[in-house]
Amino acid sequence: MIFLKTVSALLLLVFLWWHWRLGLTRYFDVDEFAHLSWAYQMLSGRRPYVDFLFFFPPGFHLFLMPLFAFGGGVTPIIAGRLVQFGIFVLLVGVTMLLFWLQRRSWVAILAGVFLAFLPLPFDKYLEIRPDTLAVLFAMTGMVLQILASKGLTLRGRVRPYQFLAGFFYGVSLLILPKVLPQVGVAIAVLFLMNFGKKHHSFFPFLIGLVVPLFIFGLYALWLGNPDQVIYSLTKLPVEANKISRTFIMMPDLFFYPNTTFYGEPGWSMGLIASHAIWIIAIFVGAYRLVVPRGWSEFLIAATFFVYALFYVQIVPLKHTQYLIPIAVFVAFYAADAVDMLWRKVLGSNIFAAASFLTLFIIGLGGLWRVFVVVNTPKLAWTNADTIKELTTLFRTIPTTEYILDLTGQTIYYKHPYVACCLPIGQSAPYLSRPLPSLAQALEKTKTKYIFEGGLTRTNTLLPDDQAYIAAYYLPHPAIAGLLSRK
Repeated sequence: MIFLKTVSALLLLVFLWWHWRLGLTRYFDVDEFAHLSWAYQMLSGRRPYVDFLFFFPPGFHLFLMPLFAFGGGVTPIIAGRLVQFGIFVLLVGVTMLLFWLQRRSWVAILAGVFLAFLPLPFDKYLEIRPDTLAVLFAMTGMVLQILASKGLTLRGRVRPYQFLAGFFYGVSLLILPKVLPQVGVAIAVLFLMNFGKKHHSFFPFLIGLVVPLFIFGLYALWLGNPDQVIYSLTKLPVEANKISRTFIMMPDLFFYPNTTFYGEPGWSMGLIASHAIWIIAIFVGAYRLVVPRGWSEFLIAATFFVYALFYVQIVPLKHTQYLIPIAVFVAFYAADAVDMLWRKVLGSNIFAAASFLTLFIIGLGGLWRVFVVVNTPKLAWTNADTIKELTTLFRTIPTTEYILDLTGQTIYYKHPYVACCLPIGQSAPYLSRPLPSLAQALEKTKTKYIFEGGLTRTNTLLPDDQAYIAAYYLPHPAIAGLLSRK
């Protein structure tokens, strides 16, 4: 068993080293700059929802603010990637801890191995986005909820697990509401567990859940326009996502052959290995859901399938980051399949043990081989050009200037318009609260520059705004993606 633990742990460390390596070198997704830019605006004293268009809770952006203490320029961007790696490592650890609590088996290491291996959604774990942090807090809440359900004590004293579980779930919602399906399942399971009991732990959980939400409510009142905050967090995301009527994404989109995700074209080994893990996990998860052994088992399985149903039936734009929480349970149940096999081998004859050991070594070797094939091409997709371009931008234009930023990459500059970092023209026709005139805002602030990035996001603006920009702005001669006033 020591050999199995050692080999598994070494493979996990190698996979995590690749995550570190790719996180520092991989190109940046445009969403990463948007989140950094919003965080800096909040740090600069601008009020989210009120002073600028914003439809996220502020938890993740408060978390990002300390990054700017490390320096200016591109330093916070690199620091963000490093912090994101740390968040992923913690998520791997919590997934392994959850498996250990349920199975008390060394196979918990494999839950981490599978999570670090999965080609989908591997790249999203590298990026500076709130999804992984929100799932980390939600999974920690699940672990604490299970500790409470097992009746464990803390040094023989009062158990705080239910309160802490609720608190972590509440914080996860303030980081990203996408974890609401998991929080909903947690509440439902706890209610069923305590139904009809005179003495139960439902209220400590609810108090813990309400505390961070209550603090956010006070913050919303302090912002000075609660109605705008409520609109921004409820109706605005729904309206903005109506662009899904034009940009249709089917739930199976990323499960077809794809060189970006699987390293090779066609039905490659990366795609086959990924699909095998997902399919095995789905079957094992379904078995655990139908034949649960205790409430904690039901909680995990139900959360897995509610997340999957949420992705397939409800999510309008099915980007790969929505697979982040689902992948955690895929890793859990793939390891569970191995644990089932291991328990059958225990106590069997030497032939069965030798067969398991052989298959285990072949399996880990196959994972390593596929992992290298899938991820080696990504080493060429560097962020060097972006870092160079932004360094030139920050040195060339004083941060006192206004820049209409459609991607978020300029981060430190004054914003002339209420909306930033988004292809605002695509969503504008669906908004019940229309945006103000872009041309008037540019004129009023005498904005000299527009940053559209490599995505040429001026092409996503409304036709009148595109015509205005074409009439008064030209590409900057020294900085790609920047337009300067004629």
